[in-house]
Amino acid sequence: MNRREALKNIGLSAGYIAATPAILSILQSCTSEIKLTWVPELLSEDEAKVLDQIVDLIIPETDIPGAKSLNVPMFVERYMNNVAKEEEAAMFKSSATMVMEELGVNEDKPVRKMKIEEYDAFLAKYLRASKVQQKAYQKEMEIVKIPDDLENVSKDARIFSYLTAIRDLSIWGFKTSEEIGENVLVYAPVPGVQIGCDTVENLTQGKAWSL
Repeated sequence: MNRREALKNIGLSAGYIAATPAILSILQSCTSEIKLTWVPELLSEDEAKVLDQIVDLIIPETDIPGAKSLNVPMFVERYMNNVAKEEEAAMFKSSATMVMEELGVNEDKPVRKMKIEEYDAFLAKYLRASKVQQKAYQKEMEIVKIPDDLENVSKDARIFSYLTAIRDLSIWGFKTSEEIGENVLVYAPVPGVQIGCDTVENLTQGKAWSL
């Protein structure tokens, strides 16, 4: 099963967030063509460009629209700035700055010179880390309640937490977008009768219901 097929079937086990009307309105407002012509509200322009590329690698364009074409990167940034708690937004911003440093972005190596292979290796280092290592990162982050607490956490744990948040929000934003909800997942505007004793394969051909 490839990555896109898996996304059709997964739930939000990585961290469920209630899809309230206020949250969905943010996603639906992110519908203009995206070439990073959107103006970041929380991140710098370069940080937003890096976010854009990371999200595109997590859910790339295939036979159906990818997260980037659905403006999910903008949704992630808008969510953190407008919906997340102030402390969470501040930590997200500071971690984005740390990611830029880790990627080696500077005057001699601007974002526009970053290669896809560099982003891919960067994501693999953290999101494909061993389960033991990921649990260690998560354990470190348990002490973080306010931005100042980040001083007692390793750089790798902070970056792992940042990338995990992006991945979780990207999957959620992707699955709750109108295009994916209505044209890729199983969609019923007005659900009919409940059939509780049959297999998912028979009922929806193995696809998850649109949220």
